[in-house]
Amino acid sequence: MIAIINSENTELVEILKNHYKDNCTILSEYDDISGYRLVVLTSFETKFKKPEGVEVLAVHPSLLPAFKGENAIQQAFLSGVKVTGVTVHKVEKDDYYGKILAQYPVLISLTTHINELHDEILAVTKKLYPVVIDAVINDKVFDFSDLFKSSCSHSCSSGNGCSGCSSKSCH
Repeated sequence: MIAIINSENTELVEILKNHYKDNCTILSEYDDISGYRLVVLTSFETKFKKPEGVEVLAVHPSLLPAFKGENAIQQAFLSGVKVTGVTVHKVEKDDYYGKILAQYPVLISLTTHINELHDEILAVTKKLYPVVIDAVINDKVFDFSDLFKSSCSHSCSSGNGCSGCSSKSCH
């Protein structure tokens, strides 16, 4: 069973809750997490204290190590870079930004508005995070082919839609 730390990122919390159904518990950052094998953070929480023996994963809205911090999307947008993205990483005892498990790029064009960038980062996060969590639970190395086999979070980006869900908006 995994613990999902609740946050203001309600869309991500709901995606994870629906994906893991009865195999997860939603907790606050103040609850005791020592009895869980895996804890999943859903927002930027550098003050989170990782207990011994518990694996903790976090997702960050940039391609780490670039643009660390709470306003990573704005930092990337204002810097003029053409590529940013999403990183799933481990949280270590003495290092919030521990080992990188997976990254996925998001392009920034000359006409991209910051709100569009935020929406695209969230869409990638909702698709990437559950697949990487599944790989950790199953003690597998994350493989990008797994990302394209996963169920859809209605953020399909290919022109042909996806085959992972029944949403008409994806086909």
